[in-house]
Amino acid sequence: MPIKPLLTVLLSVLASMGIWATPLPALADAAKIIRYPRLSAVVDPHGEYIMEILKQAVKSSGQPYQLQASDAPMQQARAIYELTSGMGGIDLLWTMTTDERENQLIPIRIPIDKGLIGWRLPLVTTANSNLLKDVKSVKDLAAFSAGQELDWPDVSILKSNGLPVRTSTSYEPLFNMLKGGRFDYFPRSVFEAQNEFDAHPNHDLHIDKNIILHYPSALYFFVSPREPKMAEDLQAGLEEMIRNGSFERTFQKYLQNPIRNANIRQRNIIVLRNPLLNADKMPLNRPELWFKP
Repeated sequence: MPIKPLLTVLLSVLASMGIWATPLPALADAAKIIRYPRLSAVVDPHGEYIMEILKQAVKSSGQPYQLQASDAPMQQARAIYELTSGMGGIDLLWTMTTDERENQLIPIRIPIDKGLIGWRLPLVTTANSNLLKDVKSVKDLAAFSAGQELDWPDVSILKSNGLPVRTSTSYEPLFNMLKGGRFDYFPRSVFEAQNEFDAHPNHDLHIDKNIILHYPSALYFFVSPREPKMAEDLQAGLEEMIRNGSFERTFQKYLQNPIRNANIRQRNIIVLRNPLLNADKMPLNRPELWFKP
């Protein structure tokens, strides 16, 4: 006899004997685990906001999901492998979207950051606080080198625009590399820069006040192809949050101050192409989902 019917018979017998009192329907309704990657960063610069959005999306979905972090930290490349693997250790990831990632995984095309991942403030050292004051164009910026993690899409985006990039195989060493002069600036999203500045008080960091980089992008939840129902449920949960206003309230709660402090309108905006993403796939017809300065 197959295992599940055998288990059902066994539990029924135990229940009739008074040994097992849990009703069988309750077993079927047991919460399904959503496994997500524990990130490798000492401090995840946007983790608190993302987790709040994810928890609310689960609750708004009306489904009995429970969230569980992976046992070991994972970098992006490893997390994507785990999502695509037939026996992978995680079910969900939040990351910048690309055409390749959308082909590999199930994208939930609601920009949980309202596109802020594509608005980049340069972190520099205090000694180089005025390094970028005369930068007015991509050509001007090409005189300086950026730092990025090797498996981030930003590497290809920056290089495709003619900007030099130095890479690290992991995230935390980038701050030592910046301090040591291995590269000139570390472009970080509007909602990452201040948190990273605060988390690294011994690295002589300074948030540049002169420019901001911009390219079309979005931070999505991606779900493993193994879990299409989970993707549908989370999409429904996020749509309900948008409908009832809780998405916008959470966005403002966490990101209103970083946006205000960025003073985007007072900066020179350096517009970059993003060759990794077909903009036609983005929900640009829904202006309520996007940040505009």
